[in-house]
Amino acid sequence: MIKVGNELIGHKLTNDSTAELSINQVYFNQTLSKVTYVEVNKREASNYKDAVPDHYSSEMLHSIEASGGQFTPDNYPVTDDDRKAHDANGSMIVSYDSLSWEQGSLSLMDTEKEVQSTILVDQNSFAALNKAEVLTEEGKELGKVKEVVINQHGLVEGLELSEGLFTDLLKSDQPLLELNESIQFEHGKVIVPDKYVEKISK
Repeated sequence: MIKVGNELIGHKLTNDSTAELSINQVYFNQTLSKVTYVEVNKREASNYKDAVPDHYSSEMLHSIEASGGQFTPDNYPVTDDDRKAHDANGSMIVSYDSLSWEQGSLSLMDTEKEVQSTILVDQNSFAALNKAEVLTEEGKELGKVKEVVINQHGLVEGLELSEGLFTDLLKSDQPLLELNESIQFEHGKVIVPDKYVEKISK
């Protein structure tokens, strides 16, 4: 089992490029049954101190003359080197299925599989789920989400809740709120049918 907040968020991805990739956010489908997409931070590895002497001399001289002989944050020349470094850094959205597990580590070998962020409009983020209230249909609070547990295929095994009524109901061998089609995530809250609560408390 994999804990999304503790093990996926911030996880560095193995890849074939010179960029450093790490998972910034995780998204689930509307029924919370599966991880669908991940937001990946992309940072091009470079040494900016070493890159300074490579600025074009003409741009540097022009800036020196314009500033009276001193560089400031406002007049420092922006060259093609700077533009390329800026373009290389940022974030991208990729399908969870494009990631692969190898010996406990995730890899993303094809960074060309980036998708448009508009695809996330009907998805649920871990950020939205984290600390969300878990209520019965009658409004009784069972606790708050503190983790989402998945398997390597991205299927959601269940939710870990903070201490509350739910942890009192659970048996010692049933540590998770297991999800099914009857459990809904609406308006920032996880809604659990009363019948489901009665079932797990027996």
